Formats: sequence, structure tokens, C-alpha cells
Amino acid sequence: MQEPGFIEYLGKSVVVIGHHNADPDAVGAAQGVKELIEQLKPDTDVRVVMPDDISRLSRQIIESLELEVSETYSGSFNTVVPVDSGGLNQLGEWSEIIKTHQHVVIVIDHHTLDDELSQCTDFLVHDDQASSASELVYRLYNQYNVKPSINTAKALLAGILFDTKFFSIGSSETYKTVSVLLQSVGDLSQVMSLFQTETDVSERIARIKTAQRAEIHRVKEYVVAFSEVGSYQASGARALISLGADLAIVVGEEKTGLRASLRSTQGFFDDSGVHLGELVSDYSGVFGGSGSGHPTAAGYNGEGSYDDFKQGLLKILSERVEK
Repeated sequence: MQEPGFIEYLGKSVVVIGHHNADPDAVGAAQGVKELIEQLKPDTDVRVVMPDDISRLSRQIIESLELEVSETYSGSFNTVVPVDSGGLNQLGEWSEIIKTHQHVVIVIDHHTLDDELSQCTDFLVHDDQASSASELVYRLYNQYNVKPSINTAKALLAGILFDTKFFSIGSSETYKTVSVLLQSVGDLSQVMSLFQTETDVSERIARIKTAQRAEIHRVKEYVVAFSEVGSYQASGARALISLGADLAIVVGEEKTGLRASLRSTQGFFDDSGVHLGELVSDYSGVFGGSGSGHPTAAGYNGEGSYDDFKQGLLKILSERVEK
């Protein structure tokens, strides 16, 4: 007897959710799942929810493609599908809903999964070698022999484009997917145009503050920069990398706890073998909280102070580099 697959786990009412501060990959993957379900099971009610907040760039993509995305949902449902999130702490109030396990949970992700989310999952679509959650979602289209609409193909391509750092990384499988999606879209310029935006003044100020407050550490031959800023942590981390850091960790302390964004160069990963998703996952295992991500980009959410996080992470990082 054949094992039940994605379609067999779907109920009559489905909520597809992304992580907080949803990036283009979360948006693309969620839109892809929504349309796939609508094609496979037309009678199913499907909603897309991005809890807590949505990045400015993602809002621009959502508006440009006229996607149906909400930040809250209070209706009934029997299936929840988290996409592009390796940890419960990244899902806002939905983490508590998922913990109750009163609904079927389908996870589609390419990060290192934390144990807490894994234990709540009924069906898993996972490959930590995939470029993006959007790439994984397209594999489901391929599996069920259906094609996305032009706007959904654009959303999936935008997700892949963002998570591959504008095609600077990715496997042959990634570019096969891109090639097929482009047959629907027609020209890559139509996707690139979704990213054309001026950096907001507040983001530029945050990036400058990140650089001003940076603390430089040497871990063997690597330059590791820590900083603290109230918002735009991911943007700040990218700024520190552009200034010359091999690894950048930018932390923000909020009412709900501590949030950190980690970025590294591809050379740092290739030389040291330190996978940032695994690094923050190891930190979470010792100090609590939830962390996951890719080899060169990861996020962490938890409790504690900036100094405690810095010292704890430096200890684990040093041990990994020494190995």
C-alpha cells in the first residue's frame, strides 16, 4: 500500500504560514503552496498568513503580484502548513497553536529543523541542500504534474532569487527549477523588477549604527563581528559582511525576547565548515531558544541578554573552528 503523501494530509480548511519578518522565500513558498492546493483540491479553503510582521521588500512583492496574504487569521481550520521556518519560535502565536497538535501539521522547509517543530509534524517536505523553500514547493508541482500560474511562478522565482543571493549559490537542481519556471514567466527581468526599491532611511540608519557599535573578535584567522541594533538585524549583518567581516552576528533585544541574525561569507563556510544553521541550533540545545538556517545565513530567537548570547555563541563557535 502506498504511503500517504502531501495531498492526502490536507484537510478542508488550510492555513499556510511563514516565519516572522517574512522574506521573499517565505512569501513565494506560501503562495506556491496555496495555489498548488487550490489546483489539487479545488473545494479546499486556503489562507496565507505571515505572522507578526512582513519585511518591506516582501510587502512590495505581495503588492506587485497582488497576492492574498494576511498577518492574522481567526477562522477555523484543520491543517496548518509552516513554510521556510525551521523552528517554532519563528512562528509567533502560531507556535502555541501548533504545540497543541489539534491540527494536521505539514512542514515544508530547507533549514536545519529544531526538535520541537519536528515532534509536532505529521508530514514533512524537507531538504537542507535545497536552495530555498520555494524550490521545494516547485518539486511538489512537478510531483503532481501541475503548473503554477504566471504570478505564482514569479513569486517562486523571487523566493529562489532571494535565497540564492541573486544566483550566487545553488545546485544544478536549483537552476533546472529556475529554467522551467522561466518558461512560464518569459524573462528574468520581470522577476528582478520586483526587487527594485530604495533602501528606507530607517534601514540605512540601522546599518550605520550596526557598524558604529560593532565589536571585532578574531577566531583563529577569521574576523567575527558582533553588534546590537533595535531593528533591521539581517540588513545590519549583511552590511558588516560587506565591510569585511567573515562572520557577522547582529542582535536585537525586544519585549518578546532576543532576536539575532547571522551572516557569513561563502568562503568562511567553505574553509571552516561552520554551518550557521547548525551553529545556532547547537546554541539553542545548550542555552535554550530556537535557531535554524542555512550554511551562510541563520536566525535565532530566545531569552537572555546580548552579552550572554555573545559569550555563549563565541564559545561554541571557537570549539567548532578548532575542530
